[in-house]
Amino acid sequence: MSSLSNSPVNPEDVDTIAMNPADTDLQHLSVKQFYVIGIRAVIFGILIIFLLNLATPLEFVIDRFRQLGERGDISWISIIATRLFILCNMAALSCAPFLLILHRFLLPVSACIKQVRKQKPIAPELNETARKRLLNLPFFMVPVFILLWTCIPLFVFFAAVVSGRMDFGTALVFSLRSAMVGVISAAIVFFGMEAHARRHLIPFFFPDGELSLANGTKQLSISRRIRAFFRVGSLIPLANIVMTLFILYWQVENDTVSAKSYGLGVLIFSVVVFIIFFLASGFGNKLFARSISDPLGRILTAVEQVKKGNYNTRVKVVSNDEIGMLGDATNQMIRGLQEKEMLREIFGRYVTPQIRDEVISGRIPLDGEYKEVTVLFADLKDFTAMTETRDPKQMVQILNAYFQEMDTAIKARSGLILQFLGDEIYAVFGAPVPCLNHAEQAFLTALEMTQGLGRLNQRFASQGWPVLSHGIGIHTGKAVAASIGSPDRLSYLLVGDTINLASRLQSLTRSLDARIIISADTVACLPPHLIQDNLLKHSQSVQVKGRKLKIDIYLIV
Repeated sequence: MSSLSNSPVNPEDVDTIAMNPADTDLQHLSVKQFYVIGIRAVIFGILIIFLLNLATPLEFVIDRFRQLGERGDISWISIIATRLFILCNMAALSCAPFLLILHRFLLPVSACIKQVRKQKPIAPELNETARKRLLNLPFFMVPVFILLWTCIPLFVFFAAVVSGRMDFGTALVFSLRSAMVGVISAAIVFFGMEAHARRHLIPFFFPDGELSLANGTKQLSISRRIRAFFRVGSLIPLANIVMTLFILYWQVENDTVSAKSYGLGVLIFSVVVFIIFFLASGFGNKLFARSISDPLGRILTAVEQVKKGNYNTRVKVVSNDEIGMLGDATNQMIRGLQEKEMLREIFGRYVTPQIRDEVISGRIPLDGEYKEVTVLFADLKDFTAMTETRDPKQMVQILNAYFQEMDTAIKARSGLILQFLGDEIYAVFGAPVPCLNHAEQAFLTALEMTQGLGRLNQRFASQGWPVLSHGIGIHTGKAVAASIGSPDRLSYLLVGDTINLASRLQSLTRSLDARIIISADTVACLPPHLIQDNLLKHSQSVQVKGRKLKIDIYLIV
């Protein structure tokens, strides 16, 4: 815990933290409510003591009221008013040191708030000190309250013993009772200040949560919180009753008291104790329950949003206990899901949603498997020469427009673009998701790519851009599909002669002046009507680089 003597750091002497006041509810960003909570607890405690002492059937209390009541000029109402006046003075006496200590402890927090209101940056050291003080405030005020409630009543009641106005036994009972009530008031202060800090101040000082990582702060686990509340709410009222009954038993031994008077006094005191602590425990239960239910409710709300697909939601973490850690873990989980969804969306830009989902689900082995596929290569003709005479930015726009048009056609037929190689497209049909008619899909894709290029050239011509032409090569055969690369960077690629041959066919489109060249293996997989409708022309067998034997090819010119 930081020392009370720490002075605010000059923001000009160190690096600063800029906080945007527009993102902060300045109306509730205040420490005034802490003072209000403390004063209410003091008044509440003194009122409890007054009612308990008034209802206690001790001979001292009875004699004082009997003596004052016998005087005709003083009524019971005047007696009670006098007692309340004294209690108000005691409240003022108790509040003064409390407010002074609280003010000193909250100086760094107040300094940060002032900087925000002035729209000035906050020094990191000042911000760190304020964060620690804010988290430690409820823990710091508990011993302060108990000490005040022990020392001040002890001084007042035993001063009455010295002056002969009260016997020692009664003073001891009243002092012990005041200390016990002080524990209850301290509990109310703890949960009240904690609730205000969590609702209005902690979200500002800890916008990213992670309160459990703050150094030099106190923590109260859920189990300790429950045990502490049980002891304060149950054991202290019982201890009050037992202590009072013990003193009454001691008085019965020394005085002659009728059974009826004794029983009536005990009954009245028990009823008063029940009413007081029933109301106090009800208020305490509300604060205690909210300290657990509110953060859990925020976590459940965030989980429900995630279930609906909203990955932008975050849990507002306001505690450093197990629930706060759970909130931080939930935020980390949401961020992980958000990143996964982002990768999923990015992956979906390269493949169809069906292929993307198959790969992400792990149903497709990526360590290498033989597949029957159809490979398509497409390359722009004379594009290199075109780049020598035109603006590079314009060529990037032309190339992107071309790739977008071709990508749409390939994805529409469940094709997968494996790579963009300069101005060349390398695509596969039938992998990684199997497709029975992959040769047909690849052939239809080539036709649609050619039609798409025609539409694209019409748009280019209206803009004064150059007209493009491309050649497409298609081949069907066996290939090994695998993830290839280094451990840090992998690509899904196909390996085998099928890929090489498809690339060689694409290269032949220049020398044979063809738009599409298809191997005989691919044509053998096509329905007859596609061959007839598209006037596929069988060319003579050709020699392809890297092969000893000639292969049969079909052209679309």
